[in-house]
Amino acid sequence: MTPQLPVTDIPATQAWYRDVLGFEVAWANEDFGAVSSERVEIYFQRVDSPGAAVTCCVRVDDADALHDACRERGAKIVDALADRPWGMREFTLEDPNGHRFRIGHAIELRGRWRTRERA
Repeated sequence: MTPQLPVTDIPATQAWYRDVLGFEVAWANEDFGAVSSERVEIYFQRVDSPGAAVTCCVRVDDADALHDACRERGAKIVDALADRPWGMREFTLEDPNGHRFRIGHAIELRGRWRTRERA
């Protein structure tokens, strides 16, 4: 699945994803653009005014390392890196357009979130 996010400035958005998240600028024209990494591609559509922000959840191999790299590059971390009871170690960042990414890796489930064994 590839998200297509509404943005007001495609070149500025692509530059932020390159400089802060480490993506490569894939392509762009007046109304659309994209960034990509090894396993992820994100499309951008130019809009005149921002609409509702989107939240994307992304699984990675090492959320700790990515969190540290994003923080060092100036990403706006809106939810701190932490172990979640639903079995993820994750953090949330926000891009300049208000779109959020919950980024994490799987950990052992705890408490009421564990799957019950069937008889």
